[in-house]
Amino acid sequence: MFRQLTKSQRYIARQTFKSKLPTPTGLVSLRIPPTPMHIPTAARFYSVSTQGENLDGKIDQISDGEYNKISNEYLENLADELEELNGSYEQVDAELSHGVLTLTLPPNGTYVINKQPPNKQIWLSSPISGPKRYDLIQGHWRTLRDGSLLTELLESEISEALKTDFKFESVSL
Repeated sequence: MFRQLTKSQRYIARQTFKSKLPTPTGLVSLRIPPTPMHIPTAARFYSVSTQGENLDGKIDQISDGEYNKISNEYLENLADELEELNGSYEQVDAELSHGVLTLTLPPNGTYVINKQPPNKQIWLSSPISGPKRYDLIQGHWRTLRDGSLLTELLESEISEALKTDFKFESVSL
């Protein structure tokens, strides 16, 4: 999509340059053609999922301020519990910085959990289950693809890596 956007911008620039023609008054007129594609905005309006499912009313409609408060609290709670885990397992390392939580969990690898404010989502990059996007649905960070919860997926993968049953205690969402 970025490539298409860049192509569109170059097309507009060429057409604008070609259309600079002198007018009888000596002024230059610019003709800007309509863009050939829709340029997305930061606003997010749900209606249909990628599988064609109607999403109206499924995703919690929250303000930007509410999103920031909820997502920051969630990531901070995750980071706090993961840092406590480091006390028992030295190889586990978790760091939260500017809305990005990085978890190093041998033998799995590195997880990246980050905020996506324009979409009001939290994204996960897992070395085991791959990339996923989570929306706030009924107060829980849930993916629309398979309905799984972010907290439960992390608990499962951490438990498997550490060969012990791991549950987040203070993470409510």
